[in-house]
Amino acid sequence: MCLRISSALLALVLLAGCGGTGASPEPPGDEIECAIGAGAEFARVCTIERVAGTKEIILHHPDGGFRRMTFDPANGALAPVDGADPVVLEPAQGVLQFAVGQDRYRISREPPDAPPT
Repeated sequence: MCLRISSALLALVLLAGCGGTGASPEPPGDEIECAIGAGAEFARVCTIERVAGTKEIILHHPDGGFRRMTFDPANGALAPVDGADPVVLEPAQGVLQFAVGQDRYRISREPPDAPPT
């Protein structure tokens, strides 16, 4: 009986620690436009993190989700690093617009290490 009570108390303590009130830090990088989910409209709510010294980028969603990809700004080639959904390029003026699954993104065609203009 004592073991059941102590196990229940331990479970409550662990669960209380999971629901902390501290907010997660904002992901590093610049805000970009994205449309997350079927039928969503573009909004500037995602973040693009450029991994230093590589061609890898991480697209962070506002709900904590993310997509990792390689991006070659020289030719605009995008490839998923850890996903099964292919990248589908979409026509757009002045930006690189693409879809992965039901999510859509717009990013700058500038190289990752280029200074902001």
